[in-house]
Amino acid sequence: MRLGPVLLVAGLAVVIIALLQLSQRSEATTTSFAIQGLEQEKLELETTVRQLEAEVAALSSLSRIGREATRLGLKPANARELLQVNVASAVDDGLLPSRFAPAGEVEAKEEGRSEQPAWWRELLELLPFN
Repeated sequence: MRLGPVLLVAGLAVVIIALLQLSQRSEATTTSFAIQGLEQEKLELETTVRQLEAEVAALSSLSRIGREATRLGLKPANARELLQVNVASAVDDGLLPSRFAPAGEVEAKEEGRSEQPAWWRELLELLPFN
């Protein structure tokens, strides 16, 4: 048996394995740099968000709005007018939660409600642990 071809095959195997490892490490390094870049970008964006939140808070302060209104020549209203709208409310249609309805409307609706218990209350009364 000759030693030359065996050494040649073994040498080629070593070179191929070394090239594969080099390729994997190169890819891992590239991915690592990409991740670091994205983390840096994320930190910069979070900083920008915090700055914008601070700016919104400063711009929405009541004292600043009052100064700006005065600068524009705006004044408080002298009189208020109340209008009565004769249409069904959005609460009746189920489009608006009752907590957003005017207080008088919810109370009037509750007064007009029948005194019959809900079906589920009747069902609870039938249970033995009551």
